[in-house]
Amino acid sequence: MLRHVKNFWAMSRPLNAFITLVSVWIAAFISPQFHLSRNLFLGSVIAALVASGANIINDIFDLEIDRINKPKRLLPSGQVSPKEAWLYFGIAYALAFLLSLFCTFTMFVIAVIIACLLIIYSARLKRTVLWGNITVSVSSAMAFIYGALTVGDWRPGLIPAIFAFFFHLGREIIKDMQDLEGDLRQQSVTFPGRFGVKASVALVNAVFIFLIILTFLPYILHIYGNLYLWIVILGVDSVLLFTSIYLWFHNDPVHLGKISHLLKLDMFIGLIAIYFGI
Repeated sequence: MLRHVKNFWAMSRPLNAFITLVSVWIAAFISPQFHLSRNLFLGSVIAALVASGANIINDIFDLEIDRINKPKRLLPSGQVSPKEAWLYFGIAYALAFLLSLFCTFTMFVIAVIIACLLIIYSARLKRTVLWGNITVSVSSAMAFIYGALTVGDWRPGLIPAIFAFFFHLGREIIKDMQDLEGDLRQQSVTFPGRFGVKASVALVNAVFIFLIILTFLPYILHIYGNLYLWIVILGVDSVLLFTSIYLWFHNDPVHLGKISHLLKLDMFIGLIAIYFGI
């Protein structure tokens, strides 16, 4: 039993799930209607469970690719069988859907739709040009809409959701660059596979530069305050700019993996900026 708990925990990518959970809380907190409620507590857990299930099923469908790109992961290394992985996935999504029944009907519907989108992503869209990247970015952005919805109004979650969409879009393209060799061997044609690394770096640059410009708008429009501006400039925009330049000179899988991890950690800085923005 303990082995299954540890394997479920590892395959769920706890850091990713935690970021999703925190995103829900941040979106709720910045809402003028913020209050502690059952919907908020359950909604954050539901979002984390959906993210966990998505990570697990992604590993299932990526088994052959991961044998090349990431052979030390639990599935390709044989530490977890496909049957066990399917069981972990089923538990995560069953718990998410069960908990969502105790929330509003809208929250239940959104949870089901996002969960289904992420299944379709893993089964098919991940191996397409940009459609998979867009699907993951939309799903990640919805955590903020979902969080704001838990306290009754989705609109305060819109700005961080837009930021999250472009942040994840750029990072997903970088991850595709990192997995290029395995994807091509399995005839999975992503944007880097179709157009090459240089074009992918240029696209990441365009996405991140556009995002940097967007981060100034809430301050200019007097939606977020001075503290937000300083945190986002020093903690987020500087990282995006560094990444955009760095990729032109270091775009091998090892360096891409480090950049992807850096961006994941930088998500917390973005959440902090939003938290102190109001």
